[in-house]
Amino acid sequence: MSKRVKGLSRRQFAKAVGATAAFAAVPMTHIRKIYGADAMELTHWSWLSASDGEVWAQMIQNFNDAHKDKGVQIKMEVIPEEQYTTKILAAAATGNAPDFGWGTAGQHGQWAQDGVTVPLDDLATKGGLDLADFSPFSLKMARFPKYDNKLFMIPMDLMSLQPVANLDHMKEAGLDPEKFPQDGDTLIEWAKAMTKRDGDKVTRSGIMMTGSGVQPTVTWGIVAEQMGFQRASDDLKTAAVNPDAGKAAMQWVLDLFDKHKVSTRDVTDRYKAFGTGQGSIFWTGPWALNGFMQQKLNCHTYLFPKIGQKLLTYFEMGGMEFYVQKDTGRYDATMQAVKWISDNSFLWTTKGRGASPRKSILENKDYKTSGASWDVRGAFVEGMAFATAGEIPVLAAPDFTIYSGSNFLAKTLEQVWAKQKPIDQAMTEIQTKWQQDLDAG
Repeated sequence: MSKRVKGLSRRQFAKAVGATAAFAAVPMTHIRKIYGADAMELTHWSWLSASDGEVWAQMIQNFNDAHKDKGVQIKMEVIPEEQYTTKILAAAATGNAPDFGWGTAGQHGQWAQDGVTVPLDDLATKGGLDLADFSPFSLKMARFPKYDNKLFMIPMDLMSLQPVANLDHMKEAGLDPEKFPQDGDTLIEWAKAMTKRDGDKVTRSGIMMTGSGVQPTVTWGIVAEQMGFQRASDDLKTAAVNPDAGKAAMQWVLDLFDKHKVSTRDVTDRYKAFGTGQGSIFWTGPWALNGFMQQKLNCHTYLFPKIGQKLLTYFEMGGMEFYVQKDTGRYDATMQAVKWISDNSFLWTTKGRGASPRKSILENKDYKTSGASWDVRGAFVEGMAFATAGEIPVLAAPDFTIYSGSNFLAKTLEQVWAKQKPIDQAMTEIQTKWQQDLDAG
């Protein structure tokens, strides 16, 4: 969390949250009658706005339809992602936070420390949510070791970045779709075969990339860790372990533009560009699949190749966070709603996003044949086996996130991609900032 959020200092925020907690000592008991005569409306904020947002809206509607005669409904408001943090903090400080919202595992340690989010272990047990049905890994990622290992999220989906490839471009280049590259050298060869140029200008990228933002940042993060770089040591005490590997990964990304010439810095909207045939291989997450299917894009998803010495890719887990309320009775009602959504999340993890964290859903005989076809969805489920490049669970977690286009890391690296900052200088700045973050706790 920054020192100030649009005029709201951390001291003012903590004071306001404390006042909210004190008010909560006298709950309005009628709220507890979740399915009784007293109707109530839970407020849910979501920042999902791509094709996955359409499926999530359907999930919320399914809940409302199932509960229209049971005294509870969910009012969903879509908040722009870039405004979400500011609005949540301001709402929590004034006692008007939504009941629950979307979070990404590992990013909100500061919120847990400041009382913005609510620990969920007891609420889940009391509400009958079967935590034993969740994978141990998903529950581990939903906890904060620094805060008594408490649960601060109900996992909803497990996601990874995997390559989606245009089958028409493969056929045109004479490539066998059954033999997608499993190593870095072959990946570059395929990219060269599918790239189109007009003189020195790349008009179709063999590997979809952008000149700044998320795509080159997350690519660097994956390749760097494959090459042996660690953003933080296992004990969270040392930043940027093996910096030479991190620098080699920066050079690998630069080479896509300038040496191999299989990518262009001119792309701004990577989803649109890939969907309209301006790219051949695009690593993305399962949140994009619904949109590609609607476009009837002829594509196949593969497992990420081993570019470095270790096979891994980006990991992300989405889930439901509960926000501090004046009336603690609302927590029980919210847990009942989230339990229903989780229990009925088959649609969400077959059409909306990635693999399910629920064992019972993964074991469902229809899981592989529902939603998007396994040709385009399967890699995102099977690839979870090596999706380990996730969040760093510290207060300054957003500084370490590799899937970001606007954090400290992305802003530092974009000067490298624009060739305005030497690789050595960028690594020194990253190492210095991250070490400060780790030292702060």
